[in-house]
Amino acid sequence: MSKEQKNSVRKRVAIPEPGPMLPPVPAILLGVKGDGVVPDDLTCVWTFVINGKPPQVGISVAEKSAIDGKVHVAAELIKRHKEFTLNVPSADIVEQFDKIDMCASKSMDKFAYAGLTRQPSEKIGAPGIAEAPIILECRVLDSIFVPPQRRLFIAEVLRTSVWEGVCDKDGRLIADAAPIFGMAAGCGEFYTITGGRKVGHIGMTVGRNDIRY
Repeated sequence: MSKEQKNSVRKRVAIPEPGPMLPPVPAILLGVKGDGVVPDDLTCVWTFVINGKPPQVGISVAEKSAIDGKVHVAAELIKRHKEFTLNVPSADIVEQFDKIDMCASKSMDKFAYAGLTRQPSEKIGAPGIAEAPIILECRVLDSIFVPPQRRLFIAEVLRTSVWEGVCDKDGRLIADAAPIFGMAAGCGEFYTITGGRKVGHIGMTVGRNDIRY
């Protein structure tokens, strides 16, 4: 190691509690079909890419709330219908995003609650969100329970739709065409992916600033 490299290495410390501090992570709204009694549901989920071709994604959904122990509606509906939408939000709806995140275990019309618009899907029955610049329509391939309370769903992407102007004629994303934001895992703050503009944080609509993941 050169003298210059030694001078650039900073002292390392361990934080009090280990955490999944892997910023940035996608900020995603999940859409799932209701069952006639339970309405269509929206919630926020940890999301990751598994494969580009064929297009495959994974999501992590809590089966029970870590806060109040209540069963999460979304996981049960996905197990029943084997499908969901992934909705990539813009900074224009960051408050709606947080409102949905703060009521994950509640069963109600979350579209009306958050002031969002249902976007009918073409390949599946689960609804998308019209205010989202990008919507993925997905069908479940497999699932895995991860103790103590989460389930991973592996899915194929059947259809991707975007606002006009968000992709070029070949379907390549134009990253700065919409103010898409992600989350900095470790502090829970939301930043636009281009420009790095801070647009909010987890819990902001209920006066909380203690949620980091």
